[in-house]
Amino acid sequence: MIEQVFNSLFYFLSELAVSVLSLLKALMRLQHRTRLPARQLPVCSVLGNGPSLNQSLTEQLDFIRQTEIVCVNNFAHAEVFTQLRPQNYVISDPNYFVFTAQTTDRPDISRTLAVFGEQVDWPMTLYVPHFAKGSYLIRTIGQKSPNINIVFFNYTVLTGFPSLIYWLYARGFGMPRAQTVIVAALTLMINRQFETIYLFGADTSWHEEIRLTDDNQLLIKQVHFYDKPKDVQHEPVYSDKHRQRTFSMASQFLSLHKVFRGYEIIRDYADYRRVTILNASAKSYIDAFERITNKLVMSDER
Repeated sequence: MIEQVFNSLFYFLSELAVSVLSLLKALMRLQHRTRLPARQLPVCSVLGNGPSLNQSLTEQLDFIRQTEIVCVNNFAHAEVFTQLRPQNYVISDPNYFVFTAQTTDRPDISRTLAVFGEQVDWPMTLYVPHFAKGSYLIRTIGQKSPNINIVFFNYTVLTGFPSLIYWLYARGFGMPRAQTVIVAALTLMINRQFETIYLFGADTSWHEEIRLTDDNQLLIKQVHFYDKPKDVQHEPVYSDKHRQRTFSMASQFLSLHKVFRGYEIIRDYADYRRVTILNASAKSYIDAFERITNKLVMSDER
């Protein structure tokens, strides 16, 4: 009994402390408040870049086309990008915002910028964190991509009592920790008040591709739906800028914990906003959202 009381008191005080800290962070960044465009349709599809998206694009393409489409990070590398003509695109990879014309080790970012400048001939909203303002990426898009409207979102990580942080999330003062870009995309689309959000290509299966060498080097093979699997190799995941030491197995699985915990927070926040999230990925380890495995057909009521 005493232990239960102690644990309850400890939990309350811990949540109170992080809630106060979150409120202070939100107050310090009031000027970064996210202001989002109104939704165009009642239903949207968030397309992750997992390998299973190829199957979904084969089996569910007609349905996806009837929704408001949200793509993320390097989706523009796929030929289907210009066929889908997505209305929304979310980038949260910090490497995009330190990229410059002199950067030589990120040809993927150069490719994305080229596609934006040369092929996006339809209205598209690009969502990037507020700290991207003034970056080479944003300046280049502003100069070469007149059809892209940029929206800056407030990536202030807020934790604490749900009643407080959900209120803050809803008003654009912050969001959950976005360990993956999908968490950021889902938060933004919840705040745009879609009735239903369908999630595709969210395999979240990186653990299947973890390898450990005899020297205890951690290797991972990251395959996306637009890659040719035979061209993707297991590579070291370095934890220091000198590329001398890889992440430990413990830290890698801690990162995975944060990914899955982020989806649980998003699920609860979506319930708070009365938004339904359905995981329609052909393959997925995400257990936070209801799974949909049958072929989807848009309701005539829409």
